[in-house]
Amino acid sequence: MRTVPPRPEPGDTGGDAVRARAPQPRAGGETSLARCPVQVTLDVIDDGWKTLIVWHLFWGARPFCELMRITEGISKKILRRELADMERHGLIRRQARVGAARKAEYSLTPLGETLKPIVGAMYQWGLHHAARRVSTYGAGPLPG
Repeated sequence: MRTVPPRPEPGDTGGDAVRARAPQPRAGGETSLARCPVQVTLDVIDDGWKTLIVWHLFWGARPFCELMRITEGISKKILRRELADMERHGLIRRQARVGAARKAEYSLTPLGETLKPIVGAMYQWGLHHAARRVSTYGAGPLPG
C-alpha cells in the first residue's frame, strides 16, 4: 500500500502534516522548526548531478575517473565539488587507495542508500515518459 502525503491546507506552503524538525534560520536570528520535507530533500540534492552520481553508485564503488567518464556533460571541477558536497552531507564515502596510483573510490553510505528508491522511481518515470513521447511523436526529434 502506497502512502500519500496529506493535501496542503489553504495558505500552507509545506503540504505535509509531518514536518522535518531541522531548525531553519530566519531574518533576525530566529529559527523555524516547520519545513516542508521536500525542501529538506532539495537542500541536500539540489541538482541533477547529485542524482546521477547516486544512480551511478547504485551497484557499488567507482573511482573518480570512471564517474567522470560515465556522467556525460559534467566537468572535472563540478564533479569534485558535487562529490565533496555529497560527502559533507553523509551521502557518499570517499576511500583513498594506497599505492603508486593515488586513486579514490566513491560509494554510497547507508544514508545514501536510502535515496535508491527515489532515484529508481525517477528512472522508471523516465522510461515511461520516454516511451510515451516516442509513441506520441514517433522516432523523430522530440518537440522542445
